[in-house]
Amino acid sequence: MRKTVMAMAIAGVLAMGALPAFAATDASMSKDDAQALCTKLTTQFEFLAPFKKGLPYWQKADAAYKTGESDCHKNNPVVGARSLQAAISDMYVKPDSL
Repeated sequence: MRKTVMAMAIAGVLAMGALPAFAATDASMSKDDAQALCTKLTTQFEFLAPFKKGLPYWQKADAAYKTGESDCHKNNPVVGARSLQAAISDMYVKPDSL
């Protein structure tokens, strides 16, 4: 019983490590920070793209990327950063964060 509780506690702590990348794009994020995140995520996506093109999930990821890029350039960087994070996650890669 004690080992089970300890294992669950450790699993919970490890699971929390995946939260910061998406928690970073909440409504309280400043536009400057969101724009910086857009730039960082765009660079990450463009690095990954040559390796991921043609794979089964590419079209969904590319569509999310185009939406995110558009939002980032239309002065809506928080929404754009979320879309870029989704695009990178669709490629089974953990998105960068600030």
